[in-house]
Amino acid sequence: MASTRSPLRNRVELAAYLVLRSLFRILPLRLADGLGRGVGLLYRLLDRRRRHLVARNLALAFPEKSPAEVDRLARAVFAHFGGLAADLFRSETEPVERLLSRIEIVGLEHARAAAASGRGVFFSTPHLGNWEWAALATGAQGFPVTIVARPLDNPLLDARLTAMREKAGCRILSRRDAARTLLKTLRGGGMVGILADQRARPADGIRVPFFGRPALTTTSIARLAGKTGALFLPVVCLRIGPGRYRLVYSEPLDVTAIPPEERGVEQLTALVTALVESQVRSAPEQWLWLHDRWRS
Repeated sequence: MASTRSPLRNRVELAAYLVLRSLFRILPLRLADGLGRGVGLLYRLLDRRRRHLVARNLALAFPEKSPAEVDRLARAVFAHFGGLAADLFRSETEPVERLLSRIEIVGLEHARAAAASGRGVFFSTPHLGNWEWAALATGAQGFPVTIVARPLDNPLLDARLTAMREKAGCRILSRRDAARTLLKTLRGGGMVGILADQRARPADGIRVPFFGRPALTTTSIARLAGKTGALFLPVVCLRIGPGRYRLVYSEPLDVTAIPPEERGVEQLTALVTALVESQVRSAPEQWLWLHDRWRS
């Protein structure tokens, strides 16, 4: 917890962050991207536990792949997140307009239709590609997202991340006091984001299939959808080149069009998880395989 950390440690981490931010900001885009991807691959070599976890997760998700194919995909995962870190370092103080110039937007009409419905919208994106820029760009289009996020352990870094997330009008909520605000936002026709692709706590989750294996998954989206009838708006912001992304809004999913007997919490949770899986399969090298998704 942040309250038990040493203030000195927090300041040292902040100083290291500021040095890296300055370095990545002064480098040309392609050089910064190459350095970031190289650092990601170096991290793979140094962190044995994460290296093995990513390889294990990929082997579980893609049993048809050979060990060599899994290894190549694992390298691509670490390289991607190194490049993503470089982009985030560079973008903390970058104007939103400049960020938007590096994002190709597809399917904006789907976001507009969902927002205009007045029914509330789930901004449905996993930890895939650049989910931070997905929310920023969505807010900049006039659709601010209320996002549930776990605070960073370092409060000094968390304040900077929150400021970056909110500069296009988005709002960040702590998980502790999110439920009532989310319900109110959805009933008011707003857009909320809960990244539902990570392992849930046993008290809050149920096991549904994810890449063919039972995975403990949050039921919060299904419960909120059942109460509000909000639309699901699938969103992905995928890397297409150094510092460049394609943000794709897909056609909204209307849960009220599903027969009532198929709208139970477990069924809707499985449906949302299947949607997440399809998004991850579109660019598996850009998903957060560093997370122990299938831990018992």
